[in-house]
Parts: sequence; structure tokens; C-alpha cells
Amino acid sequence: MTSDATVKPVLRWAGSKRQILPKLTGLAPELSGRYIEPFCGSACLFLALNPSRALLGDVNPHLVAAYSALKRTPDAVASRLGEWQADKETYLRLRALPTGADAAFDAAKFLYLNRYCFNGVYRENRQGQFNVPYGGYRTGPLPGINELRQFSARLRSAELYCGDFAHAVQGAGPNDFIYLDPPYYYGSVRNRGEYGWNAFSDADVERLIEEVRAADGRGVKILISYNQAHTLRKALPGWHLTYAPVRRSVAGFSQSRKSVREYQLRNYE
Repeated sequence: MTSDATVKPVLRWAGSKRQILPKLTGLAPELSGRYIEPFCGSACLFLALNPSRALLGDVNPHLVAAYSALKRTPDAVASRLGEWQADKETYLRLRALPTGADAAFDAAKFLYLNRYCFNGVYRENRQGQFNVPYGGYRTGPLPGINELRQFSARLRSAELYCGDFAHAVQGAGPNDFIYLDPPYYYGSVRNRGEYGWNAFSDADVERLIEEVRAADGRGVKILISYNQAHTLRKALPGWHLTYAPVRRSVAGFSQSRKSVREYQLRNYE
């Protein structure tokens, strides 16, 4: 595994770790097995570490389907993206269209909506419909064909799956490295459909702890990013705790965005 941040994510993603990539790459262990990331999101750490073998998962089927299409046919996705103007009318028209007819079209639609939605948030209502409003033009351009080809080339080393995090953790062996970055706990505003409706609930934190304890017992190297460090440290005594300041918020106004601590907990030196 060699650190290489030249290939960038193609998605804007709430909770992305791009701000603290130097911290995370510095904490990553030497790897002889697979890199495993069950909450892959924008996959920025995967891209930076550039592992020779990886397993990337997420419970969001649209995210995984988009990555699968990009892995197979980046040029077809780029061709679809080139057909659409960057404006509110196009955004609302695409947002209203159903998915499932064409993989390249669906992937391009996912990238387009992600690029121009408000604050880069993925949110669904209880019916599973993407409902984030238009976010304006100040989000940068859509990824071009070369960016999509580079991203596709990186995905060739990765197996993709859609499903619960436990699937990946349970399959990890002693030579593997798991990076876990679950949705964070924010009290009364905990779950409003971000990352997909009910993608990760408070009860899942207990399941996460149980799974990483078992994986730790098998000799798997594990790094966790989370905002409730005291909860995890109490449950996982002896693990190493670090933190990094990050400017983080899904608030709509810049004055609501403040610097917070993001904690990392790992079971290796």
C-alpha cells in the first residue's frame, strides 16, 4: 500500500474526511491484506492509501450502484453528464426521475444531483426519495472524463457491496485493515434521512462495538472515526485515542459552521 492523493473523490459527501486526510494516512498501518471500508461515502481515504486490494461498502444502494457503473463504464457516465446544463430546472427534472432503467444514466444522475444539491447532503424521505433542494452554482464543476477514468481505475482494485457494515467486519482476517467512519451522533437532530433513511441508528453503535471487539480478537487492525469518543473508549479499553480539529457542519449558513474535534480510535500502535 502506497499513499497517493493524486486521484480525488468524484462526490461531495457530508462527513467526508478530506480535511484530515494527512492525519488519517499517518495513522494507517502497514497493510499486507485488504483495506476494508464499510461506510465508504466519498472513499477519500481509500483513494489516498491506494491499496492493492479493497472492500468498499455502504447501505446506500444508489451510491454503490454509481460506483459500480463508474468502475465498469466511466466513459458512458461522462457522456451522460455532458448532456445536462448546470441549472435549477435541470436539477429538479432529474431529481424527479425514477432510477433503474440504465446504469450509466443513474450513475450520472447521482453525480449530478450530488454536485448541485444543497451542501453536498444525501438525504431521503421515508419513501426513499432523494429530497435535497438545489444548492446553486458555487459547488465547482462536475468531474470530467479524465477524473472519472482515474477514479474508475482505482475502483478496479476494490470489491463493492451494498449492505450492513457487519458483513464486512465479520469477514475481515488478521492481515486486513478496517476503517470505520459511521454517521455521527448529534443528539436531537440525529436522523433526518441523511445517508438514506435510517441508515445508522443509535442502536447500531452497540452492534458496531460488538463487531469490532470480535474483529480485534481475530487480530484485525481497526481505525474508527467518531464524535462520541468517551462512549467508544469506555467500551474499548486499551485502544489508542487521537483527535483532529475540523470545520464541520451541515448547516446552511457559514456562521453556523464551527471547528469541532473529530476523534480516532485504533487498536494498534
